[in-house]
Amino acid sequence: MPLPPPAPSPAAPLADAERGPVLFTHWRSTRPTEVEAFESFLAYERLADVAPTYQLLRSASMWKECRAEPFEIPPARMWTQVRDLLVLLRELRQRGILPSYEVVSAYRDPRLNRCAGGAPGSSHQRFAVDIAPLEREDAERLCRFWRDEGKRWNMGVSRYPSGRIHIDRTGYRTWGASHKRGSSYCLQGD
Repeated sequence: MPLPPPAPSPAAPLADAERGPVLFTHWRSTRPTEVEAFESFLAYERLADVAPTYQLLRSASMWKECRAEPFEIPPARMWTQVRDLLVLLRELRQRGILPSYEVVSAYRDPRLNRCAGGAPGSSHQRFAVDIAPLEREDAERLCRFWRDEGKRWNMGVSRYPSGRIHIDRTGYRTWGASHKRGSSYCLQGD
């Protein structure tokens, strides 16, 4: 039986409270058919419980500065990449590696990616997630998983200077603040 979607505890406010369920409800009312199609896809793939829809559709954190939408639905041709990443996130949760998390950024169209300072080939343009900073133990478990099994999952992982963690399935790699492998927190002490 799948675990319920991860949710911040009542004592822990959302890392991105502005782009929470209230704003999402308003945003989705302007495009109900598209959101319903995305949610139907997640339900068909049995992945609707991996993270709340509003978190999976959060665009870049700099959406205001970039005059973009707070949420964005990836094009349907990319939904297989969404599925593949959600399968990984479900595995991480079920194995207790990431028992809870908050997705703060996911898909970005190329224009928003440029404005937000994303790398030209950023995996966010295909579907990646940035999650809120993790507790030290969770981050250590994630790195151990990446070192032991990341290659099999074609998993990329990084921690930004803000503490946010990036996870994708577009290549086995890691990087850190310098955008180079050597600065990865997953390699510290190796």
